[in-house]
Amino acid sequence: MTSDIAYLRSVALGYRLSQALYVFAELGVADLLAAGPATPDALAGRCGVHPPSLRRLLRVAGAMGLIIEGPGGLQELTDRGRLLRKDVEGSQWGRVRAVGEPWHWGPWGRLLETVSTGKSAFETEHGANSFDYFDRTPGAGDTMMSRVTDEARVRGAAIADAFDFSGSRHLVDVGGGRGAILGVVLSRHPHLRGTLIDLPYAVEGAASVLDELGVADRCDVVAGDFRSGVPTDGDVYLLSAVVHSWSDDDSARLIRRCLAHGERVLVVDEVLADAGLPALLKDLQLMVFSGGRLRTMEEYESLFARAGARLLRHQVIRPGELLFEGEARR
Repeated sequence: MTSDIAYLRSVALGYRLSQALYVFAELGVADLLAAGPATPDALAGRCGVHPPSLRRLLRVAGAMGLIIEGPGGLQELTDRGRLLRKDVEGSQWGRVRAVGEPWHWGPWGRLLETVSTGKSAFETEHGANSFDYFDRTPGAGDTMMSRVTDEARVRGAAIADAFDFSGSRHLVDVGGGRGAILGVVLSRHPHLRGTLIDLPYAVEGAASVLDELGVADRCDVVAGDFRSGVPTDGDVYLLSAVVHSWSDDDSARLIRRCLAHGERVLVVDEVLADAGLPALLKDLQLMVFSGGRLRTMEEYESLFARAGARLLRHQVIRPGELLFEGEARR
């Protein structure tokens, strides 16, 4: 019973650690310490914050294993703390900041309301779903888009390896953000052309991503709402980490819209199968933020059928993440 009490207390009070981690990342402490150990007062000066308060935050950061205190009170970065630097492989800086920002923090406080009504807490909090909110609120989605872009490079390589694009000519990435997935796929397949479509805030910065990957001359960028329409010149349409954000009705409609123009639709998403807590919490995240959901394999099969599509095959491309290939029923 004692261990159960300790567990419940740690979960109930976990938000305090989350916010402490967020402030540590927001202040850029890890990047400041990358140059070498520093005293709390010196860090406070560089961050422009209240020194006594920062010292108390740093004590918690030390207990979390982010920093250690050396001779003379100098704070040194640990390997764990190094992951909160902006410019290192595996950096968690963007994710930690996104989780702690007010636009993300507030809706979770309305989880009870969402469970009671079935309505997205984000929409209740901000008067719009998360995508529309980011599009109308300059800068609000920057942190999330940076994190998503980093993850997209890895997913793009997995997609390029999993699907045979040799017989394709034009890939349309629907809801592809800054185009990292599309850019990686095009870089692997020089014969392909591409089109990226997403909301204006999401495609901002796409030109530099595509240029960095050396494919800007083979890719068009469309700032638009794919809920209203998609470019019509593709033969393969990609929905990567998109369908999970929408209801069954909206998702089926989107798949059907893509197959009205293309020969194939590729849906890449996580699948609920013997799900652990991280996946189950992501499912709640989607419920809170967009009214979307993670789905089981059977639910994906049903979704394709609902869209009037034939599910040709599916394969695991990363742990817990599958690529579904579908075509229109003729």
